[in-house]
Amino acid sequence: MQLMAEQEKLLELPEQPPTRADQAEAGGECKLRLINREQLMMAQIDVEHLIDEQHVARGIWEVTQGLDLSRYESAIRTRQGEAGRAAWPPQLLIAVWLYGYSQGITSARELERQMEYEPGLMWLTGMEVVNHHTLSDFRIEHGEALTDLFTQMLVVLSDAGLVKMRLVAHDGTKIRAQAGVDSFRREATLREKLEQARQLVEEDPQADGGGNRRQRAAEQRARRERLERAESALEQLQKIQAQVQDAEQKGRVRVSHSEAEARRMKHGDNAIAPSYNAQVSTDADSGVIVGVHLSQSAEDSHELKPALEEIHKNLGRRPEQVVADGGFTNRESIQMTAEEGIDFYGSLPDPKERSEAAMKSHGIDPQFAPHFFTLQPETRTAQCPAGKPMKYLRRHKKRDDYYQSYRANGADCLACAFQKQCCPKNAAKGRMVSFRDQEPEQIVDFRQKMASEEGQRIYKRRGATAEFPFAWIKERMRLRKFRLFGLRKASLEALWASLAYNVMIWIRATRTRVPVLPAAA
Repeated sequence: MQLMAEQEKLLELPEQPPTRADQAEAGGECKLRLINREQLMMAQIDVEHLIDEQHVARGIWEVTQGLDLSRYESAIRTRQGEAGRAAWPPQLLIAVWLYGYSQGITSARELERQMEYEPGLMWLTGMEVVNHHTLSDFRIEHGEALTDLFTQMLVVLSDAGLVKMRLVAHDGTKIRAQAGVDSFRREATLREKLEQARQLVEEDPQADGGGNRRQRAAEQRARRERLERAESALEQLQKIQAQVQDAEQKGRVRVSHSEAEARRMKHGDNAIAPSYNAQVSTDADSGVIVGVHLSQSAEDSHELKPALEEIHKNLGRRPEQVVADGGFTNRESIQMTAEEGIDFYGSLPDPKERSEAAMKSHGIDPQFAPHFFTLQPETRTAQCPAGKPMKYLRRHKKRDDYYQSYRANGADCLACAFQKQCCPKNAAKGRMVSFRDQEPEQIVDFRQKMASEEGQRIYKRRGATAEFPFAWIKERMRLRKFRLFGLRKASLEALWASLAYNVMIWIRATRTRVPVLPAAA
């Protein structure tokens, strides 16, 4: 300790300056940077280096370069050497819309605004700004060309071995329409609106003396569109009424006067809103959307067949296997896929569970469902859970199934201790029970297949495959509500979103060097 005390200083340190806290205490104004928004600046922008080499915009541009755009180019009226303003290249407009959907921008006006500062759009357009009218018209005016473009992209993915069509998962999701919830009207109101629209069209737009020629033409066009919507609403109303048998129910039918093709549908959040049912088929190996169409039906029970037809139209072949949830699994789908030679996997409800649920809805205890009654073929009678006999009534057909009906004696039911649980209504007539005959062989084979481990393994792949495109389209692309009115335009919007989704899969596969196999013959 004494040696350490006698040790000489190694270095003489100068006095330390006061800390920032000490300076603040000393007083004076803070030294801050000044923001001058009145100055003028000249900036040099290297457009090519606005985005990096791996930017999504570059990938989209590369994809569109390899596609045949002759259908779009044939619609351009201005030609070299002739009068007229030069048109925007179709490749540019396609790339802008694909980039917009990939970034969750589905508004033409928003795309126009962001072209002034968003790097990806600035690079695509070369610092130019495309008018939102041009963008909006381009999105809806080339339906056949867009369908061809979607098919071309599928061929590219298929040739690269990404679309194998070994297993396709199909599902549906509700997407809201532009129509308002309170826009649904009955027949009398729709006829009034139709008459008002006709009167407006017949009126002279120059009668009020306001506006120039262009404004008057726009007003007249708006009146014609209003008349078309009114006529479409009445036409759709009559279609729905034709499917209703009860006269009183026909009078209650309502249709949206602003978007007649939209239908009220229930969503996952229990909201009921004007919507379309988007049907999407996805290749299980790659996640590529191989088919998409919109339906006006809130139910999925009849949508599997048109979905398979859409796949065949796009790729010229059918999948080896198809998996769908219980909404699509019914006798029609099972028999249809069997006839087409497609191995179908789905969730077919247990008939006993369905029977018990039906009994409960009629106020009958599920313990007294038909399968708890005993058939006695030798005497052609049945026996109820209380041990009482039931007489044979008839054999009848219901929804392609044959049933044999039996009825108990009314006196036995009135005196039975289980009367309240078994036949709470009309006990004096006696409980009637119907037994279904043997199911068709195709249905029996389907149940056995789904009960196997292999069937369950394949069915478990459905959720991750079928639901992921919906999550991407609704969350990433923010397509929870269509921006366009009408079934045709909404279908085009769904097709744009699906095409953008497939393009993103292609970009990810090529840039991450995902191994691709030769396409199946």
